[in-house]
Amino acid sequence: MKPFSLKNFYWLALFATFWITYSCVKENNNPDTPDNPISEEVQKNMNINQWIQDNMDVLYYWNTKMPALKDMTISPSKYFDSLLYKTEDRFSYISDDYAALTGELNGVQKEAGYDFALFLMAQGSRNVVGVINYIKPNSPASSTDLQRGDIFLTVNEKQLTVDNYHDLIGEMSAPHTLGIYKGSTTSLQTLSLSVTEYEENPVFLDSIYQTGGKKIAYLIYNFFASDNGDYSYSYLKQLNDIFGKFKQAAVDELVLDLRYDSGGNAEVTTALAGMISGKGSSDLFYTEQYNSIVDAELKKEEGSNYNKTFFNNNLILRDVKGNITDQSIPVNKLTGLNRLYVLTSQSTASASELIINGLKPYMNVILIGEKTYGKNVGMWFIYETDPQKQKDNKWGMLPIVFKIFNSQNQSDYSNGFTPDIEADDYADPMLPLGDTQETLLKTALADMGVQSSIALRSAGKRFDTHPLMTSVDRTPVRKNVIMPQKWSLNAINRSSNSLY
Repeated sequence: MKPFSLKNFYWLALFATFWITYSCVKENNNPDTPDNPISEEVQKNMNINQWIQDNMDVLYYWNTKMPALKDMTISPSKYFDSLLYKTEDRFSYISDDYAALTGELNGVQKEAGYDFALFLMAQGSRNVVGVINYIKPNSPASSTDLQRGDIFLTVNEKQLTVDNYHDLIGEMSAPHTLGIYKGSTTSLQTLSLSVTEYEENPVFLDSIYQTGGKKIAYLIYNFFASDNGDYSYSYLKQLNDIFGKFKQAAVDELVLDLRYDSGGNAEVTTALAGMISGKGSSDLFYTEQYNSIVDAELKKEEGSNYNKTFFNNNLILRDVKGNITDQSIPVNKLTGLNRLYVLTSQSTASASELIINGLKPYMNVILIGEKTYGKNVGMWFIYETDPQKQKDNKWGMLPIVFKIFNSQNQSDYSNGFTPDIEADDYADPMLPLGDTQETLLKTALADMGVQSSIALRSAGKRFDTHPLMTSVDRTPVRKNVIMPQKWSLNAINRSSNSLY
């Protein structure tokens, strides 16, 4: 996760003046008395909680709706939770390890390398069944015979139930076993899986199909990240090269598969939107809305257009401090597309929904699959960067800081986008991703008129309920848009990317 500023905006020089203007006198919540001395742990909690409070008072989107009375002695995670405006905020997040959080945001985590969803085994049952969505390349799972569509009932020889599945899923970060049913077999097989610190590339698959007299580009994109955190921008450059290939082939249609994409970096989102739409730096992609304090300060520092993001003509590459290091790589843009097919599920969230909402004013966006997650607000990644203070405060928090609107001032998807064409990702059989007979892709091809839709009617519905959880829920921070933080409380407390 890279600390940078979307418009090269850095900290206000006169923070003291701002703080006097905007902050209120805080109650003395210190319970320390000669008769009741506080422990070192409680004092540490209080210091971290004060840091949380200071940031939330100024940056939180719903800062005027936070509860008034709070206990400063409780754990930072509970304190953070006590501040949230839960009527609308189901997204703000905190972790006791900002470094691990940074890795998760860049697709780096300890895992075996398979993506899955969990369902009730049947209506009224307490048992839970897992379904493999896809296998990640060059992961421990890729060296086994595990494949998309396989079903698992046990983890470490324990049956998954509604009571234990959260705990058992937690065991997947270490070597574990799965009790697997493969294909049409009726016997349960035990599969042993090792884990590794895996770096997931967001590009899972890209193809060009020639059928029905058309060239159809297909991209499976599983989260928005520029690289693995090493500032190489390797993932973004690869994405741009893929669109260079699509452009050279003069594709007629594009299917963007975001069914497993729960969000990520907003600058990557902006770049991808430009690749798809062909729009440039004079076209507005989205607008951010902040609370009154942040809005006033940013307007004063950057002018009235501070919250507007336009499409890019060139890729924006930055260093660790957020400085632009290279703008020489042109964005490979498709031209002539008047519509976009997007494959969706309930895991399609945040930055994926930003793509949908932001492109709607410029082209016909056709959604196929299930209703999306519904997240039209975004976060800043806030952590303590002063080496001295960081010794006692390794927390990282992601509070909601802004709401997002497209160029037509639309932001009405807090309950998700309803698909234009419903289709079940878990219809039986679950064919390999990229197979033109796979249910969601086949539905898109049928709507284009290049493939018959008759076979779709024979696909059986495997489950009667929506997933209880998916792999993404193991790392909920991924359900975000990452947007560059434009301002913070002090010069040494700047975020990396902010999230959507």
